[in-house]
Amino acid sequence: MTRTNTGLTARTPQGTVVGRSVSTPDGSAVAFLGIPYAHAERFKAPQPAMSWPGERLCVAAGPAAPQDPIRADVMDESGCLNANVWVPANAAASPLPVLVWIHGGGHLYGSNTNALCDGARLAAAEGIIVVAINYRLGALGYLSLASVLGSEYADSSNLALLDAVAALRWVSVSIAEFGGDPARVTIMGQSAGAVMVASLLAMPSASGLFSRALIESGSGERARDAGHGERLTADLLTELAATPTDLLTMPAEQIVAGQEALVRRRSAGRPNLDLAFAPLIDGRTLTARPVDLIREGASADVELVIGTNRNEASGFVDLRAEPAVDVLEAHVEQLMHGSPAASVVTYRAALDADTNRPNSLAETLEACMADLIYRQPSQRLLDARRDASAWTRSYLFEWQRPDADWIRRAGHSLELPFIFRHIDDSADAEAEVGVEPPLQLRDQMSAMWGALVRDEDLQPWPTYGEHRRTAIFSEHFRIESDPRGSIRRLVAQHNA
Repeated sequence: MTRTNTGLTARTPQGTVVGRSVSTPDGSAVAFLGIPYAHAERFKAPQPAMSWPGERLCVAAGPAAPQDPIRADVMDESGCLNANVWVPANAAASPLPVLVWIHGGGHLYGSNTNALCDGARLAAAEGIIVVAINYRLGALGYLSLASVLGSEYADSSNLALLDAVAALRWVSVSIAEFGGDPARVTIMGQSAGAVMVASLLAMPSASGLFSRALIESGSGERARDAGHGERLTADLLTELAATPTDLLTMPAEQIVAGQEALVRRRSAGRPNLDLAFAPLIDGRTLTARPVDLIREGASADVELVIGTNRNEASGFVDLRAEPAVDVLEAHVEQLMHGSPAASVVTYRAALDADTNRPNSLAETLEACMADLIYRQPSQRLLDARRDASAWTRSYLFEWQRPDADWIRRAGHSLELPFIFRHIDDSADAEAEVGVEPPLQLRDQMSAMWGALVRDEDLQPWPTYGEHRRTAIFSEHFRIESDPRGSIRRLVAQHNA
């Protein structure tokens, strides 16, 4: 990265980009926004970005992937494969370690422009380079078309994952020009982004592109079989009243409208969104569920952090109202894989034991859904790493707003503004974490995440190990062995 009369510049394989200085409460950074890292035809694998003459001004965010228009301001199918790069302005040493952020959003929504995940403050405070990527979403990122359109579309099932690989390859060849170290790349994803990170750990095509990974509120079990993808494709075509070839020229907005209608229909009667669009076991990009491939040794040399939040499902359950008992029974049965010995009574007793207090039916339903979607899949992924040569660490985020009327508690994604240091700088931050969030928790989490990226000593955060040692992030940091162990043992017993 150099300073010129036209601004702050860096040379990439595609051409020179010009960024802008950013002043933050944690120091200055340089932001390069909306850099194209790849381009792609619809339903085809990404290719390296096309070059450009002269200098490209990269001072405003690029477009998001097509999605429900209430979720993003600017979208563009042809230009959505772009990255934001934040570089600390006064780094003490170079080359700098790199954190690549993969956003969440149920595989349907989101972008690299979320204000609470802007990388400038984290980069400035921790002396690391932060890269945030966009990738294709929904039907444009996960649709099985090979059986109806031919082998030319054999990669259509996992285009979002292939986009992430293309972004990591771009980082590998380009980041040195920004002052980064391509040999020290950490990937981090939350929710759907964490599912993508788990998938990248299992993909040979991603091997060697990163040495450390963080999975926040994700799963290595969400990948569906090829049959699911083909049925989903058929359902979408029915929703759109379209033929497969119609999809090649249909406006992206029309495809998104059809996918939204399909997801609404599939989600009817459920407290949570149906995650119909997700990675697929296509025999090419993914050959099995990531958790199974990781258990067999995939990415055993990659250092890994896996964690969840205490109340992951509080966005789905109204904790102020008692749910119907049959709804809770159905979720307990699903969590226990239909075991006849499973019951609400046994699950609730385990929850009460783990929390040292009686829990309401609503609290029990929220905990059960959190276990079903996030915590127990994360637990099984931790167990799948038992024989890995690289270390594994675990965390549980427990802080909740003290507001009397705040019902999300330690909800899904609440940790992110603490990690990215955006808890006190905007109306968005106040809406998420309240008016007096603990600054010491922000400083501790961002410092620990920075130390992870810099490959520094992480004491007092021990490795997971046989004692299942887990870092608890709340008002006061502590280490617990096997938190929520009563539920873990109960679920393991009924899933043996």
